[in-house]
Amino acid sequence: KQWYQRRVAITAGIVESKNSTMKIASERNSRALQQQWEEEKERVLSALLGSGKTEFHVPVDTQPLSISSTYWGKDSNMSQDELAFAEVINKRNDAVIAGRNFPIMDELTQTVQEFGESKTVLDCWELVEVLVNSACYDRPALRFKPSNATELLRKSVEYLERGFQQFVQTTICGHLEQAEVGGVPGILELSMSYLSVRTQEWSVWGLVYVCLRCGSPSAALQALKNDGYEGEIETLLEGWSNPLQSSAPRDKVRQLYYGGVSTCGDPYKRLVFSVLGGCDVERRHGDVLTTVQDYIWLKLIHVLNSSNGPADFRSNKDSITLADVQAHVLQEYGENHFSDLQSPYLYSLVLLLTGLFEPAIEVLYRHDECRSHAIHLALALHSHGMLNLCTSPHQPLLSEHDDDPSPQQRLNLARLIIGYTRKFACSNPIPALNYYYILHGMHAEDGEDMFATCITDLIQETKDYQTLLGTLDGSGKKTKGAIDRYNVNHSLIISTVAEASEKRGYWQESVTLYEIAQNYDKVLEILIEELSKNLMPNNRAHDHIYDIATAVETRIHDASPHLRKQFLLLLDLYQFHRLYHADKAQEALDVIDRLQLIPLRQDAINHRVQAFKAFSDELRRCIPDLLIMVMTILNKLYKGCSTTVDSLGGGYNQQAQSIRDQARVVMRFAGMLPYSMPGDTHAQLSMLDAPMRY
Repeated sequence: KQWYQRRVAITAGIVESKNSTMKIASERNSRALQQQWEEEKERVLSALLGSGKTEFHVPVDTQPLSISSTYWGKDSNMSQDELAFAEVINKRNDAVIAGRNFPIMDELTQTVQEFGESKTVLDCWELVEVLVNSACYDRPALRFKPSNATELLRKSVEYLERGFQQFVQTTICGHLEQAEVGGVPGILELSMSYLSVRTQEWSVWGLVYVCLRCGSPSAALQALKNDGYEGEIETLLEGWSNPLQSSAPRDKVRQLYYGGVSTCGDPYKRLVFSVLGGCDVERRHGDVLTTVQDYIWLKLIHVLNSSNGPADFRSNKDSITLADVQAHVLQEYGENHFSDLQSPYLYSLVLLLTGLFEPAIEVLYRHDECRSHAIHLALALHSHGMLNLCTSPHQPLLSEHDDDPSPQQRLNLARLIIGYTRKFACSNPIPALNYYYILHGMHAEDGEDMFATCITDLIQETKDYQTLLGTLDGSGKKTKGAIDRYNVNHSLIISTVAEASEKRGYWQESVTLYEIAQNYDKVLEILIEELSKNLMPNNRAHDHIYDIATAVETRIHDASPHLRKQFLLLLDLYQFHRLYHADKAQEALDVIDRLQLIPLRQDAINHRVQAFKAFSDELRRCIPDLLIMVMTILNKLYKGCSTTVDSLGGGYNQQAQSIRDQARVVMRFAGMLPYSMPGDTHAQLSMLDAPMRY
C-alpha cells in the first residue's frame, strides 16, 4: 500500500510538472505569436499609403529599372530619378554631419529640372521654392501666425501673377501678327497685345483685369487714366499696397457694385469692382475666370483684402478668411472635384497655394508616379520648418490636432519616409539609411530616437550586417560599417538588433552582433546556453556550435571571469564527449578527472557537492548525462578487466577494485546532489553499477 501511494504521489508530481511546463511553453508561444502579429500589423499599416480613408491601394512593384551603381555597392532597385534624389540626400547628410549648411531646396530643384518633367511637376517645385525662400521657421506653428500666413499668401499670389504674365507672353509670341506688338515695353502694352489676340473687341475693364492679373496695379491705373476714367477705383489702385488705406474708397466701390455694376453686361467690370471692393466674394465669375489658377487668384486676393482692411471692413459680410478658402478646396470640393484634370499635381498645386502643405504632400504620395516628388517636396518644406508634423510615428499619414487651426492637418514624416524606402530598403540599404537619418532627433512615445528605430528595423530586415554594421577581422578588430558615418550610439543600436534576434531565437546572428558590439559577456551567455544543449556529437548542431565557439575563444579576454571559466569548461566537455564517442575511455576519464566536475576519489565528494551548488543552470543540465557517461566508461573498463589475465597475479583484482571504488564514489555523489535529475537517470546509473558491485 505504501509503495502504491508513493507511486501515485510521484506520478501526480510528474503530471503536475508536465502540465505546468506545457502551460509555460504555451504562454511563451502565445506571447511570441502576439509579438510577431503586432510587428506584421505595424508593417501592413505602414504600407497603407493613405491617411486612414476608406479608399486606399497598396502599390505592387512592377519590374523596376535596375541600375548598377558603384556608390550603392550593388544592383539598384531604384529608378534613375530616385537615384538622383538619393544622391542629393547623401550630400545633405554629409553637410549635416560636418556641421555645414546645405541648400537642399536649390539642389532638389536643379535635380528635378534635369529630369525633363512636365510643366505641372515643375510648377509645384517652383511654388515650393518661392515659399521656402521667403521664410524659415524655428517652429512649424509659426507658419500659422497671422503675419506669417499673410506673407506666404502674398507669395502665392505673386507666383500666380508671374505665371499668368508668362502665359500672356507665350500667347503673344505664338500670335505676333494678331498681337500688334508695339509701343513702350511694359505690362500695359503686353496686356493690350494679349487682348488683341484673345478678342477683337475689348473694354478698358478687360485691360484693367489683365493688368491686375499680371500683378501690376500701376499698369491698371494707367489704363484707366488713358481712358479718362476718374473715381474711387483710381484711389484704390494708387493705395493698393498700403494696408492702412482708408476704407472710404472701398466702401464707395462696394456701393457702386451692389448699386448696379453687379448686374451690368461687362463681366470684366464686375470682376474688377469685386476684386477692388472686396465684395461678393462667393461669386465665381466663370465667364472670365476659366482656369483653376484664375479662381484661386481671385480667392486669395479677397483674403488679402479682408486681412489688410480695417476692422470695420473685416467684419463685413463680404469678407473671407484663408480658413474659408482652405475648407472650400479641401472639404467642399476635394480631390474628386479635380479628378477630371487627370493630374494630381494640379490639385496639389492648389493645396500648396492655399497653405495646405501637408494634404498636398499626401495627395502626391498616394500616386505611384508622384511618390518620389512627394517625399522630396516634403523634405524641402521640412528643412525650413514649414511642415506641421505629428508627434507619434504610429499615427496616420495625415491627422488632426486640437492645437492647430482648422482645417490644417499634421503630416507623419516618419511614415512617409519609411513607406517610400520600403521599395528599395532591402536591395539598397545605404540610400534607405540616408533617408532615415532625416528622422534623427525625432522621438516616438517611448522616447526612442526614430533614426535608431529605423536602423534597427532595417538591419533586422536586410540582415546585411557586413554592409551596415561592419565586421570583425582576423584579429578581432571591427571594420567600419555604414552606420559608423552617423553620430549615433552604434553599440546601443547593434545591441538592440542583437537582443531582438536573440528573442526570435536566432542565436547565431545574436552572437555575431554582440561580438561586433564588443559585448562578450552576452556572446558567452548565448554560447554557454547553446553549448549546454548540444553536447552530444550525434546532434547535428554539435559540430557547428563547437566551430563557432572555438573561433570566439581567442577573443574573449574582456569577458567576465566567471563566464569565461564556464565557457572554457563547456569546451572541455565537448572534448570529453568526442573522446567518449570515439571509444577512448581512459582519455575521456582523465579529462573528467582534470575538470573536477565529478569526483573519482572518496575525499573529493563533499568538495564537488559544494562546488555543484555554485554551477549555473546550463552546467547543471549537463551533469546527469555526464554521470551516465562516466559510469558507462567505468563499466566498460571493468568489463575489460574481467577478460584480461594479469601475468603478474593480483593485478586484475587491484584494477577492478579501483574501478569499483570510483563507481561507488560516482554513485554516492549522484545521491548527494541537491538537484532533481530526470526520472530514469538513477535507474540507468544503478543498471551500470550493478555488474561492479560483486
